[in-house]
Amino acid sequence: IVLIAGLGTAHILVRTATDGAVIDGDSVCFLSTASNFLAGEGWRDLAGKPLTGWPPLFPLLLAALDGVGIDPVEGGRWVHAAAFGWIILAAGLYLHSHLRSRLLGLAATAIIAASLPLSHFMVRFLTEPLFVLLTLLALIQLAAFLNRGARTSLWRAAVLTALAALTRYPGVALIGTGVLLLLVRRTPPLAARLKDAMVFGAVSSVPLAGVLVHNWAVSGGLTGRKEMSGQSLSDGLSQTAEVFREWVVPPNTPDGVAYLLWLVVGLVGLATVVLGVPRMRRNSYRQVGPMLPFGGFALAYLVFMIVVVPFAVGQAIDSRYLLPIYVPLLLAAVLLLDRFLSIEATGRIVAIRSVLTSLVLLGACAHIGFSVDRHLHITRQAWTAGNEEWMINSRSWEESDILHYIRDNPINGRIFSEAPALAWFWSRTAAPGEHHLLLTEDLHNFTSDIMAWTEGDGGHVLWFRRWKPPYDFDDFDIRVLPGVEPVADLSDGAVFRVTASEPFNADQHRARKQRYVQQLIAQADEQVARAGGSVYRTGRKLIYRKKPCVPADVQAKLVLHVIPTDPGVLSISRQQHGYDSLGFYFDQRGFRLDDQCIAIAHLPDYPIGRIRVGQWIAKEDRTVWEAEFSASQ
Repeated sequence: IVLIAGLGTAHILVRTATDGAVIDGDSVCFLSTASNFLAGEGWRDLAGKPLTGWPPLFPLLLAALDGVGIDPVEGGRWVHAAAFGWIILAAGLYLHSHLRSRLLGLAATAIIAASLPLSHFMVRFLTEPLFVLLTLLALIQLAAFLNRGARTSLWRAAVLTALAALTRYPGVALIGTGVLLLLVRRTPPLAARLKDAMVFGAVSSVPLAGVLVHNWAVSGGLTGRKEMSGQSLSDGLSQTAEVFREWVVPPNTPDGVAYLLWLVVGLVGLATVVLGVPRMRRNSYRQVGPMLPFGGFALAYLVFMIVVVPFAVGQAIDSRYLLPIYVPLLLAAVLLLDRFLSIEATGRIVAIRSVLTSLVLLGACAHIGFSVDRHLHITRQAWTAGNEEWMINSRSWEESDILHYIRDNPINGRIFSEAPALAWFWSRTAAPGEHHLLLTEDLHNFTSDIMAWTEGDGGHVLWFRRWKPPYDFDDFDIRVLPGVEPVADLSDGAVFRVTASEPFNADQHRARKQRYVQQLIAQADEQVARAGGSVYRTGRKLIYRKKPCVPADVQAKLVLHVIPTDPGVLSISRQQHGYDSLGFYFDQRGFRLDDQCIAIAHLPDYPIGRIRVGQWIAKEDRTVWEAEFSASQ
């Protein structure tokens, strides 16, 4: 068991060794809150708003790491790896001490270590690793108290539950599970049960209650989220079933093996319930006691997430939010199966049990084998290509021109961006009063925001062209607004200084955009292609213009392959292709101007050998036109 836990820990460290744990918007919220806390800004995120969407324990842990001189990103990676190792170790040792079949316990421990759902979130910089570990440890201590009555176990369970609830708000399901199980015990008198439940409930819930009261005082809501998720009860149930399917069958499993895994799950579950449960002594608490906390929590958490959360918090169900019941559900199932395999039986029941035991071990081997195979593929990919490009700490962002610019030229004051978390992470700023805010999604509201800024000291706008947000405007719309001054115009983004504004007028804005485009075309060095439209080059800009602009043009992808004179300047993921692919769909970056389709692309700053351009319509899977030319022409 120790060896399996060590292998699991090592796997997380190896998989995150190159790029670190995967960072997303939530990760930056935790990191920025910890940074602002240490800088004396209080418990506020990158936008300067009070942290209410998450409890404070994980950001507090990051602040502690940073406070003692450990980089919280690197330290968090080790925390996640250690948490995974302790999850495997705690689950394995519990099974080892409560199962009669040691082979079944080792198989279950190996399934946890090879779990694709668990490892997927252990390599992401989120609260799940810590929450899953604290929940598991709390359930183990609760089971120890329910079965042996040790008072220290009750106190440990209460403290661990409090810490879990301070890591993620769904920890209230763990509090409710503990209180309910303490009340429904049969052996102690009612007064003793009430006393234990009150002690557990008070210790486990008071810290979270303090956080919720604080949230209400600063935001008017318990968790800062008031919108509805839009997920119905039937949607939640179907999504839960889909998540369970992913847990049983790894994605690379052949159909024949997948059918075998489902057959094993179905037959074992049916035989255990129909043949095993009736043969267990109904009045023997020892038969079901070790599995009650795990099964009870899984059920309570499911009800909470499917029925309460989508309506009270506005969060839809997915694999991330069901992850905390993965290990408890597996432990409850294995403990129940072990009870069935260990009851006294003769004749036909013994034969059925022998067949089921063989099927269980065969299915476990298949599940572990295909999971490990998938892990090897993912780990190789992480080493060679790095994280997904859309991830904030993706390797492809390391050479970003706009990120280099904001690192070399720190911006003070308010910073608005369509990707504020990306800007914060790569600049890692924590100066007092410097806040990264999300741009509003329509130009009319954006200009209203600008007018509010200019009542104070103004601010800056960072626009990341590669981020491709679902906005109805782009950096060219921002550029022609009154009171906006371009500070840096780079290949993959732009920086603007905002000093003044006026109410938005659509007609005036359209006229300013038209003058800007005409000015660019008038300054063009050459017209480099004419096919299905016109492409002009002005320094480091390519201007695409199509007239008239038909619906098919709006649905098209503009192909742009930039081939450098030195392939070594490309990112590792691009070197295998030999070019930078900077193409984009028209509706993501282009705009319609009267009866014209206009799109402007920015070329990289490195020496360019050749450029390929074209237009491709995805729905029809055909290339409308294409052209190639030398950058020196």
